Amino acid sequence: MVMGCSTKPKEENSTLRNDLIGEWRNIYLKVVMATVNNTPDLEKINEADSTNWEETLQIKPIRTFFKADSTYHSDYYNLKDSLVFSASGRWEVKDDTLVMNQTKPTSVTYRLKTKVHQNVAEFEGLLDFDEDGKTDDHYLGRQKKQ
Repeated sequence: MVMGCSTKPKEENSTLRNDLIGEWRNIYLKVVMATVNNTPDLEKINEADSTNWEETLQIKPIRTFFKADSTYHSDYYNLKDSLVFSASGRWEVKDDTLVMNQTKPTSVTYRLKTKVHQNVAEFEGLLDFDEDGKTDDHYLGRQKKQ
């Protein structure tokens, strides 16, 4: 008898995956941009929570829908409740990391360490928040399940 040896790929975390399915709304956001306008040593911090979200960001809390078929979409509404932006794509969970492969309106992949506790999800990772072409902005966000 011949026995084979194989390397097992990273397992999908089914508990975290199941916890994420549904509608979520932002309740906290903190982004530390290491460089602003590609200027070293010029750090900018954006921070908003439920007390100042609309005033600070000039939008309603973002609505994100994670569906069981591994698709998602995030909808952005202005202060008059008009949809002003929508992003969508596919999502999966690898260990403790949420991987969001956005396909619309542009192609980008987000990898965020994720934990869910009492219907609040916390997402943390690096992304290009200031759109300077560098994935060097530290993002920490919390969303509440609806």
